[in-house]
Amino acid sequence: MPEEKEFPNGLYAHRPRPTAPSFVKGTVSIQVETFLEYLSKKAEGGGEWLRIDIKESFKEDEDGNLKWYAQVNNYKPNGQQATQEETDADPF
Repeated sequence: MPEEKEFPNGLYAHRPRPTAPSFVKGTVSIQVETFLEYLSKKAEGGGEWLRIDIKESFKEDEDGNLKWYAQVNNYKPNGQQATQEETDADPF
């Protein structure tokens, strides 16, 4: 059974504004208090890293562009826990 989707509370992904320079690939907005609360709950679970994928929705915005959203990436190879080496390394 697929894992339930998890969305980070207080973190929002957006396409770049139409007038943004070409090197701007997107925007992330953080509602600080809400996101800190979310992060503290994640930290209680023992997680050192939080991976978030920026995805494109099937829904369109008011300009007809597909909306973007953020989703927590909980993938673990073969359903196993990450090794110490993986958790110590920069995930990006």
